[in-house]
Amino acid sequence: MTTTLFQHMWLSREKQFSAFTNGILLDFWNQRQEGEFTGVDGVSIRYVHWRSSSHKKALVICSGRSESYVKYPEVAFDFYHLGYDIFLLDHRGQGLSGRLLDDPQKGHVEKFSDYVDDLSTFIDTIVLPYHYQHYFALAHSMGGAILASYLLRKPDTFQATALCAPMFGINLPIPRWVANFLVNRAEQSVSERNNYAVSTGKWFPLPFILNVLTHSHERYR
Repeated sequence: MTTTLFQHMWLSREKQFSAFTNGILLDFWNQRQEGEFTGVDGVSIRYVHWRSSSHKKALVICSGRSESYVKYPEVAFDFYHLGYDIFLLDHRGQGLSGRLLDDPQKGHVEKFSDYVDDLSTFIDTIVLPYHYQHYFALAHSMGGAILASYLLRKPDTFQATALCAPMFGINLPIPRWVANFLVNRAEQSVSERNNYAVSTGKWFPLPFILNVLTHSHERYR
């Protein structure tokens, strides 16, 4: 696919999004290779990748809170056709990876560093053994915090990284001292600690007009 044709596709894709997703993008998705490895404390971590013998560079994508690699085929498609092999994993407690609690909607993690350990295992055992000339990383939201923590441990793995809206802080709806009090109290009780966070609960779909994430009706649908 030429660069000119690819750029034209970006400009026209929105108007033909249904045809794109059910045609060329679905064909690309069906070429994926999926696998899994054992993360911290024996939790199953699922991943996916697309590879081409003509590519000399790799892109690791670190997704955000409550996301899965099944959300990322369009991003993977675009970067793949720009010459990158693509690697994504589902963090523990979300997507197709293992859960730590009975309720699969609770993205529970014992320690945030477990996310970082899983990412490190993924990169060391799945990505780096292919010996690309160049390695890059892209992260979104919570994935930005995970990737940043990984880079503190291993700053020389990637030639460059991009963090989209990294979760370096949380915009709390309550004063921090109240949040600290609630967290410290919850830590003393397993039932409270493993419950949904204050003001959250089970997922349910919002109508498009109420969503605050995208202006694209086609993608939201």
